[in-house]
This record gives sequence, structure tokens and C-alpha cells, in this order.
Amino acid sequence: GLGGDQGQLALQRVGEHGGRRTRSRTRGGTMWAGLEEEHVHMIKHDAALTLVIMTAVLLPMLALERARRVDNKAVSYAMSLCTSLAMTTAGFVTVLPAFAESGFDVSAMVVDTRYARFVSTFFATFCLLDLVYGKLFYPKQIDLLTGWVHHIVYMWLMYHIHVTHTQGSFALFLIEELPTFLLALGNVSRKLRTNLLFGAAFFATRIAWHSFMLHHFWAARKAIVAPLWPFIALTLVLHLHWLYGYLLQQRKRLRKRAASKSKPE
Repeated sequence: GLGGDQGQLALQRVGEHGGRRTRSRTRGGTMWAGLEEEHVHMIKHDAALTLVIMTAVLLPMLALERARRVDNKAVSYAMSLCTSLAMTTAGFVTVLPAFAESGFDVSAMVVDTRYARFVSTFFATFCLLDLVYGKLFYPKQIDLLTGWVHHIVYMWLMYHIHVTHTQGSFALFLIEELPTFLLALGNVSRKLRTNLLFGAAFFATRIAWHSFMLHHFWAARKAIVAPLWPFIALTLVLHLHWLYGYLLQQRKRLRKRAASKSKPE
């Protein structure tokens, strides 16, 4: 991971937003119209790198499934485990210190950087691969809302922040992948499943931190080119819906456990 001076270097502005305008722009009429050719080249490079990484993660799990060492659900969470670990680590080690140093100034963070370009492309490519590989290798594990709808929406969002040069906005939410990491870890290895820790992490990141960020994005809405706060508000509603479902599940589990203890031996 990047930290300290390296983290600051990773968050420096690049391209036309932080240096000389030496790159030619792509022609109009394409999905990347208006972006510098170097920017598009970086996106393609990062997507190809992510493809290699995700495939390298998935293939051993498929081999383990064939050997009946893991189930299909564990296979479906392998790439998610890798992605959420990378995103969470990057968020805590690099992004949060830089955000704190800026005085929690959202407008100073929502910029086009090489670092932010990579993490946004990495996540978008993961979403695409999870749908493609999911269709091929674990179709029963891809849920309509948390799979197809979630991934397609986030692929569009990653495209949107690229063309509006606001990739840094996504980096501010990387720590919200912590509960995803815990969930994936528990599904890859049932022995490592921690329902209470997942719930605490979900509330701390997806509710508390997300609300904190919504407040800051709303306050800085006039200083940011792209109106991002509505999407942040909508995702908060979705997170609250998921939290409600989690709490119902835990209540049901506790009642079932209490009922089993009350039965005479």
C-alpha cells in the first residue's frame, strides 16, 4: 500500500488538471469523447491489469471447487474478497490520511489523479468481470439487486466520474468496502464468519461514514463541478435498507437460538 509521502504523491493532480496540457484529446462521437488519449490509454491498461488479477484469483478457486474443497458460493466471493481487501486497504492507508490533512475538504479531494483513476477503473472492471464470470461459473449466486443492478449502476458511475474528472470522489468511499471484505471472508471460509463484526463495520462505514460524507458533499456542492450528492443520498437509502434486512435476520437468528435452548433435553 501507499502511505506517507508516497500517498501524497499518489494523490497529486495529473493530466490537464495538474500539469501541462500536452496530450491530445479523443475525437468526438465516442464514449470517451473529450478525454485525453493518455487518460483512455490508462483506463485500458488498468482494466487489462485488473482482468489478469481477477482471473488469477478465480482460477485456483475453480480448481478447488472441482476438487470439492470449496462450494460454489465460496467461488463467487473470491474476486469480491480480493477487491474489497484492496479497496479497504487503500482507503485506510492512503485516502483517509490525505483527507484528514486537507482538513476534510471534499472539494480538494474530488480531483483527477492517477491513483483515483486506477481504483475507479479497478472497481468498474471487477463489477464487469463478476457479472461475466458469474454468468459462466456461478449464475445462481448473482442476485438481481446486489449483483446485476448494483454492478451496472456502479459501472456507469465509474464512467461518469472519469468523464467529469471527479474520480477522487470514489476514493473517499473506499473504506466502505470493509463490510464487503468481512462478508466475502465469511463466505470463502465459514470458520471466519463474524456476523456481529460485519454489522458493526457496516454501520460504521456504510451508515455513519456515508452520512458524514453526504454532509460534506452537500456543503461543497457549489464547489464541485459534477452534482454527486444525490447519488450519495440514494446509496445511503440503499444501505439503510440493507441494514434493516440485516437486523431482521439477526433477530430471527437470536429467536431461533433462544427457542432451541428452551427446549427440554
